[in-house]
Amino acid sequence: MYKWSQSSIRKHKFDILSILTLSWIANLGSDMNQETRPSTVTRSFRFENELSYILEEEAERMGISVNALVGIILRRYCDFTRYLSKIDMIVINREFLTFLLDTYDDDSIRKMGTKLGQIIPSDTIMFWKKEINEYSVLEYIEKIICRYGHLGTYDEILQSEVRTVVIRHRLGKKGSIFFQAYFCSALKVMLGIDANFEITDSSLKFDIINSSKN
Repeated sequence: MYKWSQSSIRKHKFDILSILTLSWIANLGSDMNQETRPSTVTRSFRFENELSYILEEEAERMGISVNALVGIILRRYCDFTRYLSKIDMIVINREFLTFLLDTYDDDSIRKMGTKLGQIIPSDTIMFWKKEINEYSVLEYIEKIICRYGHLGTYDEILQSEVRTVVIRHRLGKKGSIFFQAYFCSALKVMLGIDANFEITDSSLKFDIINSSKN
């Protein structure tokens, strides 16, 4: 019969403990992923051959699966497209919008941005989200204005008690002036915030105090 030495026993105990520990960590990670992962449902759809070909071609171009692409399309519809006609939004060429802005002087653009910012965001958010708070206002800027409206690229960072939002766009200097007046007015009316803005010809940045810390 094989006799276990003390060193062998200690070694095997260590190996077993290591395996059990790694297994526990793996199961913990799996449980955490299941808790944070949104629930899904499996559905079958019938597409025309032409649509199927377009989806496959576009998915390959983007480097994602057809399933992921369809998810993006459905998410866009649920978050944005189905509300277009109800909130009086239209799709407009960026060059056309830039041309319109260039026909006004800076003061007129500020007045226009301030006036529209007092009305449009609050009406849109109330219809879209049914409540106005910091989260819904930032979601309006990130999704309606930037992600789906294609008027800019949204980014934000939260440091301590200050949330910094940066938006890059291709509407020129007057586009920055309009956005500054529009967002400044909207934040003041809806959240009572006097945000500090910095603008360039292709971007604007503003800081707001994180309300959860107050």
